[in-house]
Amino acid sequence: MIANMDTIAQQLDAISEHYLRQTAGELDTYPRGVTPREEVWRAGNVSLLRFESPEGVEGQPILIVPSLINRWYVLDITEEVSFIREFAQKRPVYLIDWGYPGAEVGHLPLSHYYHRSIRRAVRFMCREHGCDKVDMLGYCIGGTMAYAFSCLEPDMVDHLVLLTAPIDFKDSGIFGTYADHFPTEEFKQSMDFMPGWLLAFSFNFVQPMGTWQKTKMFKDKFESKGFMKLYNAMERWIADPVSYPGKAYYHMLTELYKENLLSQGKLTTAEGLLVDPAARRSKALILNAGKDHIAPLCTTQLPQSDKAPVKQVTIPSGHIGITTGRNSKDASKSALEFIMN
Repeated sequence: MIANMDTIAQQLDAISEHYLRQTAGELDTYPRGVTPREEVWRAGNVSLLRFESPEGVEGQPILIVPSLINRWYVLDITEEVSFIREFAQKRPVYLIDWGYPGAEVGHLPLSHYYHRSIRRAVRFMCREHGCDKVDMLGYCIGGTMAYAFSCLEPDMVDHLVLLTAPIDFKDSGIFGTYADHFPTEEFKQSMDFMPGWLLAFSFNFVQPMGTWQKTKMFKDKFESKGFMKLYNAMERWIADPVSYPGKAYYHMLTELYKENLLSQGKLTTAEGLLVDPAARRSKALILNAGKDHIAPLCTTQLPQSDKAPVKQVTIPSGHIGITTGRNSKDASKSALEFIMN
């Protein structure tokens, strides 16, 4: 059944891609991620990317940890709107690309990503730059994972930016309701991954009027070249769904959303290591969005047991808009100023 559904989804993706190509015009070949980069290591689906910086840029490197749910280049969507491009002007910048996972990694726990994969990336960066710690920015669930890593490996993280990152899942809104009603045990027994197309489809139901609003905005602004450039880039990103590894998805729904173990200081890795918020020592910035329906403001607050330095900046934006909208430059400026000081 799932195989047939995946085939249908692939056919729909092909139709969507064809339509975009027919309507995009000169934007047809616009890249997925605009800042020049190179892959410096790969392990299965996961790779570490290093972005090009102007000559002479040096200092403590920055590691960006994107969400497992979407492709990373929403943080590098156009030349005018890019966290990565801004950061790379000041520091060496790396990013973990989670790739396109499938059934072959369905057995890997969530801690494989938030501990093993991130630790490997940090160790590589430290060897390359002769340092013993890095600065880090995590976006969405990538921020949740970056926070967990900073608790597990407190000596390896200096500055930590939590960009719309849910930490306390007690009142997580509609996604908490989704997790409460999702058949997690049946999913665990029957599926190796959560199909990306199904995740993308379900997100449409979170804001039922979103497609209408987007269509209206297109009608009002399509004559603007700047708008069309960003719109086309965003549509490419939206049409590039990512599947979520099965065991990791199960852990996210149960350990984070249902049981809220991270905020309570009870989350453990597959190896039995405690993710203890009291152990974190990095300087942290909570960079959240006032209109966020995916990670509501209350979910971005740190556990009471976490006594390390923390400040908060709230941007009047939504979960995606904070990276690509009119206030995204304010968000990237706040993040960069925090890291540089």
